[in-house]
Amino acid sequence: MMAFIARRVLIMIPTLFVISVITFVIIQLPPGDYLTTLAANLAQSGESADETLLASLRAQYGLDKPFYVQYLKWISGVVVGDFGQSFTLNKPVNELIWEKL
Repeated sequence: MMAFIARRVLIMIPTLFVISVITFVIIQLPPGDYLTTLAANLAQSGESADETLLASLRAQYGLDKPFYVQYLKWISGVVVGDFGQSFTLNKPVNELIWEKL
């Protein structure tokens, strides 16, 4: 029985890794990032987005980093239970999840 459980745990580790990579890739698939979309929406409504603010937000959220660095930052937060900050509500995602539960 212990051998069965050990095998399952050993299979679970790479499976979770692959699922996390696929999830991250799906999140990153749309062109641009949230800040690009925000700037486009502001431009469409006639407002202008401050480039220095966008650059500082990109640096703050790590959107200016390479793909693999973004993944490592994201997965390290998820592993410890930090799901990040909601862009639209400007609140931690953990709080939003607990409010809904």
